[in-house]
Amino acid sequence: MLYTIYKILLLVHKEFIKELSYRLSFFLQFFSTIMYTLIFFFVAKVFSSGASPIPSLEKYNGDYFSFVLIGLAFMGYINTGMRTFSNAIRVEQMLGTLEFILTTPTSLTVVLLSKLVWNFLYDSFHLFVYFVMGVFFLSARYTGESLWTVPIIMLLSLAAFSSLGMLSAGFIIIFKRGDPVNMFFSFGSILLGGVYYPIEVMPAAMQRAAEVLPITYTLRLMRDAIIRGAPLAELAPDLIKLTLLTALLLPVSLWFISFALRRAKHDGSLTHY
Repeated sequence: MLYTIYKILLLVHKEFIKELSYRLSFFLQFFSTIMYTLIFFFVAKVFSSGASPIPSLEKYNGDYFSFVLIGLAFMGYINTGMRTFSNAIRVEQMLGTLEFILTTPTSLTVVLLSKLVWNFLYDSFHLFVYFVMGVFFLSARYTGESLWTVPIIMLLSLAAFSSLGMLSAGFIIIFKRGDPVNMFFSFGSILLGGVYYPIEVMPAAMQRAAEVLPITYTLRLMRDAIIRGAPLAELAPDLIKLTLLTALLLPVSLWFISFALRRAKHDGSLTHY
């Protein structure tokens, strides 16, 4: 176990060194984070310029910028969970190294986990930039009363998003091109998950559809916890739903990616792309 953790840390360090070698790319991503924050800060001014408060934002003190900043910041985690596994497998297939990795003492699981850890660490930096920019330089307002629940929400969310990512990777292994899981949940999360607007503005049927997406609970929990400072008793129903959704997705995704690997090995298509 300790040796596996050591391998993951070494591979994460390798990703860190690789990222440092592309300084321009790092700067451009940092710059884009600041630009997105500023864009939605000015969009929020449109909402705040009205004479009457927006009903769907009343429980968040009518503060659209604080509301949307959480959606912007956590979209990185959604994308990381959804795309890390499938992108890593796709790259290894195209380089012709996937089959080689599977024959080495370092398993594919360890390689994928190291990429996942690195991507989440990298996205955590962007998350930090969003909130520093929003809170200290613009007008985002948050409370620290329920801040202790944030790590719990994040861990559950990461497990759920990573489960979807494993389902996505399974489709890539089998079908090579075309990934309905990634497309459905990525677009579904943006459309239905309340990233840019409260789900209450959507028709009732779309609100019910949003209940099957992990991002719906993640963003609602985050907003309730750090904008409203809601107590644990109020957060509990959504925490339970997110836990149950994760408990369903995780074993299904583990089975599916194992099935995909066995099938690809059996028909000799593992290295095809």
